[in-house]
Amino acid sequence: MKILHVYKDFYPPVHGGVERYIHDVTAFMSSRGHECTVLVSSGGPSVRERRRFHGDCEIVESPCLCRILSNPVCPGLHLAMRRLHEEKSFDLLHFHHPLPSAVFAWMAARLDVPHVVTYHSDIVRQAALVPLIEPFLWPFLKKAAAVIATSPAYVESSRFLDRLSNVKVVPLGVDTGRFSPGPSSEPPGYFLFVGKFRRYKGIPTLLEAWKGLPGERLVMVGNGPQDEVVRKASSDSGSMIDPLGEVSDERLIELYRGATALLLPSTERSEAFGTVQIEAMACGTPVISTRIRTGVPWVNEDGTSGITVPPGDAEALRKAVSAMSDTDLRNRLAAGALARAREMFDLEKTMLSLESVCLDAVR
Repeated sequence: MKILHVYKDFYPPVHGGVERYIHDVTAFMSSRGHECTVLVSSGGPSVRERRRFHGDCEIVESPCLCRILSNPVCPGLHLAMRRLHEEKSFDLLHFHHPLPSAVFAWMAARLDVPHVVTYHSDIVRQAALVPLIEPFLWPFLKKAAAVIATSPAYVESSRFLDRLSNVKVVPLGVDTGRFSPGPSSEPPGYFLFVGKFRRYKGIPTLLEAWKGLPGERLVMVGNGPQDEVVRKASSDSGSMIDPLGEVSDERLIELYRGATALLLPSTERSEAFGTVQIEAMACGTPVISTRIRTGVPWVNEDGTSGITVPPGDAEALRKAVSAMSDTDLRNRLAAGALARAREMFDLEKTMLSLESVCLDAVR
């Protein structure tokens, strides 16, 4: 198959969950003999179309006028889709939602090519735009050969997905050969947070909980709009909070392996799945996450791979952290986390399922 993926960014250089997913998908599909192209809208208004290769995958950057609430405004995106199709004759278009500009580009391009949509999340940050987009979003989703959801829990909680008849569930996956248990050079005895420092990640709740956990070390990997809040908390007298910024994948794996537990205290639907959960679980590390109405608590099954707590509840989060001092409990959850990651979220298994959906779409 010749497949065109459409999203706003690609990894590298952008370190985001969707971007890394597209990277994994294109790498796997290329290894299976499929030809992948990714159309992104990373360039500014004065930038002409740019092309580069990442492995066997060609990345095409289309200019955009600006970004509104992180959504690129790209009047020429549909023209770029047409030009690429004329050049390569795609068998399948693979869109990654949420990306409102791609919905309009699909309508304007009018390509006679089947499409699938990986539905990573509802439109959350641009919620004010939903009434404007909804009349166009419905035909975009209904006419797709398949709308791919990453968890059954998200299907049930999304007012769009639960009304569609063409939804297929294919979870995100992790390379369980690379993310695996093993020795760590990190000093033991710490809890780990990995992700963007944004409010929806539950940063305020996490920092509030840590005020009542004297002697417990919290290692925080990432950066973002709440950098200053995290830095201030880490500089307070007696603080055991250690912000590391971005780290290499190699060190991240060691941090997962050495952690007592991974913390994912997210509070909003923007956290649709929580890929960091399956990375930690594959390393044999239990997870403490929240019971938000998304795929997060489905990934981390309470009592099996970790503990789930109500979102925004600092006291409940504090109690869950303290519970990990029970060695028997922590070891049982660690074993459950590893087994669940290998059974349900192994990257090769999930990618083979995705390939099957894509092949069905072009038949």
